[in-house]
Amino acid sequence: MLINFSFSNFKSYRDNQQFSMLRAIPAQKHEDYDWPHKEISMVAGLYGGNASGKSAFIDAFKFITDFVIDSFNPNFSLEDALQPFRLNASSKTKPSNFLVDFIGTDDERYRLELSITQKHVTFESLRIYNGGRSSRIYEREYQEETGLYSYCYGRFFTGAKKSYEQMTRPNALMISVLYAANVSLAKPVYEFFRQRVGTYRADLFDWELENIQRELKRGTSSSKAIVRLMKEANLGISLVQTKDLLNEIFEASQDDGDPRGNRYAELTSGLLAVSQPELTREERNERASKLAKQPPEPVYQLSFTHTGANGFQETFSEEDESRGTLAVLAFFSLALRLLARRSIGFVDEIDSSLHPNYVEELVALFKDPRTNPYQSQLVFTTHDVSLITRTGADRRILDQDQIWFVEKDVDGSSELYPVTAIPSRWEENFGRNYLHGIYGASPRPNFHEAFVQAEEELKKAQADYTAEKFCGEAK
Repeated sequence: MLINFSFSNFKSYRDNQQFSMLRAIPAQKHEDYDWPHKEISMVAGLYGGNASGKSAFIDAFKFITDFVIDSFNPNFSLEDALQPFRLNASSKTKPSNFLVDFIGTDDERYRLELSITQKHVTFESLRIYNGGRSSRIYEREYQEETGLYSYCYGRFFTGAKKSYEQMTRPNALMISVLYAANVSLAKPVYEFFRQRVGTYRADLFDWELENIQRELKRGTSSSKAIVRLMKEANLGISLVQTKDLLNEIFEASQDDGDPRGNRYAELTSGLLAVSQPELTREERNERASKLAKQPPEPVYQLSFTHTGANGFQETFSEEDESRGTLAVLAFFSLALRLLARRSIGFVDEIDSSLHPNYVEELVALFKDPRTNPYQSQLVFTTHDVSLITRTGADRRILDQDQIWFVEKDVDGSSELYPVTAIPSRWEENFGRNYLHGIYGASPRPNFHEAFVQAEEELKKAQADYTAEKFCGEAK
């Protein structure tokens, strides 16, 4: 579970930013359920204008995740992956700083702290908590004077320290090296990032459809749950998986009564004629006869059965299906995976492909222990103010301490802050106030007059072109 995350000098963020999933005591008192970790929130929504830095926030956590997982790989390019703030001269050469406070896969609390340039790691520290106090596991710091690293170890660290130090390159993390060396203390930290963290862009859901195909092919319990969800989601659509045409032709060739019986052998013979033209007709037919007895590797495709009036049904392929339906299917699959074990999912632009009602229901899944028994977490960026709007006696989906804003300053730097940093009341209508600019972070577009001027310039350019063309024709 993620507890705290702070970072600086990354993409549009110049100064130190502090993000937290910790819940204050008043927020815990408003909670309806008795969670195992009631002091940690399950959801957080980030609001802000276009290009304010919301996606960069998720990119910052993705960078740390990728660096922990892949930095031992010599092909990992730190220079390409790390993008410091570029709108002043000094930030480009300063280290980027990151701190992740989390519960590892062994249910212990850890703190990983890093300072990194595009050339090397300047500082790396891993600590473990015992109650409210933390103890050092190891610490590594780059010495500018010598160009070497100094190391400090706590009582938890045992093993061949010098060997691990020699294995750790300047542009790699020691935690990655320790995991590769099968050091047990590295496992709950490394596997938190590898197994528990996922970052997703809502408009790029094709990757999830491929995962669904694999699950359906294997007939897993997850695939059965997805099929049931699609059937009961009030879309009028059921999900099935069909084999491709080549598999259908082969299966027909095995049935003596099917009129397509010889098609597979004919198709095989035709392919051999193109790929191996040197074969005689007899050789080709003999080889085709043998190949026709071997089934092709199945290629499965998603199909969607729509039900119309009077029970009439029609099947659509994935290419014929609407992007909205595919997005709902992808999010069902993603939610099932995140909720199946303790995980944290970062989703960028969660409302870009989903109706607000689906977004609301998806977020609500993470706030209910019946659907979120492992207390998984969802952190997302959005423009959907219905999640923070209170209408009548209805309760908001996001609580006061689960609302975050991102605003970009005139100098091009982004700032991340919670609504709790602004004087506000628990029952406030945050959605309405946000749109009115009370909390900042809400864009105040002022391009109407610029469009008027642009249109006038286009009209003038068109008139000049017409006049020149007319004069040219007259000559």
